[in-house]
Amino acid sequence: MTIKEQIKSQFMKRVQNTFKATAVILVCTLMLSACQIKDEDIVEKSKSQQPTSASPNILFILSDDHRWDLIGNTHPIIKTPNIDELANKGTVFNNAFVTTPICAASRVSILTGLTERTHDFTFGRPKTGKLESANMYPNIIKQAGYRTAFVGKYEIGISGDNNERFDFFRPLLQSKTEVYNGEELPQTYYIAALAKEFIEQSKQSTQPWAMAVNFWDPHAHDRDTVDQYHYPDEFENMYEDVTIPPAKLSDDASFEALPDFLKTSIGRVRWEYRYSSPEMYQKMVKRYYRAISGVDKAIGMIYDKLEQLGMADNTIVIYMSDNGYNVNERQLAGKWFGWEEDLRVPLIIYDPRVKSSHGKKIEKIVLNIDIPSTIVDLAGLTPPASYQGNSLVPLIQNKKDIDWRDEFFFEHMYQPKRVSIPPTVGLRTERWKYVDFYKNDYQQLYDLIDDPEETVNLIESEAHKSVRIKLDKRVDHYIEKYEQQRSEEVKNRDAFINVRP
Repeated sequence: MTIKEQIKSQFMKRVQNTFKATAVILVCTLMLSACQIKDEDIVEKSKSQQPTSASPNILFILSDDHRWDLIGNTHPIIKTPNIDELANKGTVFNNAFVTTPICAASRVSILTGLTERTHDFTFGRPKTGKLESANMYPNIIKQAGYRTAFVGKYEIGISGDNNERFDFFRPLLQSKTEVYNGEELPQTYYIAALAKEFIEQSKQSTQPWAMAVNFWDPHAHDRDTVDQYHYPDEFENMYEDVTIPPAKLSDDASFEALPDFLKTSIGRVRWEYRYSSPEMYQKMVKRYYRAISGVDKAIGMIYDKLEQLGMADNTIVIYMSDNGYNVNERQLAGKWFGWEEDLRVPLIIYDPRVKSSHGKKIEKIVLNIDIPSTIVDLAGLTPPASYQGNSLVPLIQNKKDIDWRDEFFFEHMYQPKRVSIPPTVGLRTERWKYVDFYKNDYQQLYDLIDDPEETVNLIESEAHKSVRIKLDKRVDHYIEKYEQQRSEEVKNRDAFINVRP
């Protein structure tokens, strides 16, 4: 029996035994509530690994829908002086990607070090399992002696009590403004104010700290189809004197070449009220850029607080986005597909203690699931064996003879009922991109060296048949691998795993 047949058989058994699976869930829940996860299931700790007052603070900043190429020091229009400064002083990862291009699944991957197929969380799904939640990097470093904080966009389901894994927990739903100490602030600045509040509190402690600052911006306000993107008032006139160049492949012919299921997807629906006329395109892209510049200023506010309190020299700053973003490429909006604009994200790590890492650029493929291993490693601890990503510390420290990935598996499993988001699985290597829209019987194959803009689909090319077959088998390998690595609690849930026919 082939891997595909095995997975399909497993899927059908889950569907046929839905009621049995529900009973198993209830029994497992009762059993799990009566016991505790063993320490060795979380992370092996030793006294020598306990953080000290000299251990670095770790500031992880995550924006939403910020494309990898929209950084001021590499882009001719957008202004991001604070992110530019981090990039100039730190290490820039030029080939950073997410394993799932949607915020909820990607953000859980960033906390747990697991792919969506393993942690099983996206919109409409149950909270993460008990083991996955215990292995979140904030939980691990808090148990080892760090003070931990979370500020900003949450909108994910993590089982357990967040007040036990975070010393300072301030989750927020999306809004334009918030009130802080009696003053109405743009939400982006409000998030910065909360972050500064935690930093102020930490000054009174001898413990090192780690804080996740999750901005909502530049994510669109989906219900506001008129303006979409919002930002502090001071940015209202920014970019008014420039003309945004057309997006690549934004001509009618590129759209018409798409299969019908992509033409009617949510990517096209949102395109209608974002980019469907030249005037609308100029308006919306400028608003999107302003929202990014607003996040950049908030980052500067937080960093200024670190400098003011004398913490900057011992605080590692990581900046990343949770997924990429289509800005009229192929006359689509959003981020749910497998093109580079969906998967690629900015990633900068500035460690003021490691001078050799300053101004460095790394070309190796790195992923969102590498973040937990990296933060745990930076805290002087050993990442759990269950993490599917790798610590980026050896790359930052320029270690020699590092055995590193040259490919990665990506997917998008969310299938809402109210809109069309076609599920995908795929593989990207240093040269090839293979995408399988398996529910729609449509595949893509791109040669990223000869065709970096992904203009020519080679899937029907007889000359590339062997490449297609090889990549397809690798996708099967990762599907099987990541399903097998699910915890027993998650395996016993109702059927959701998307399998290819």
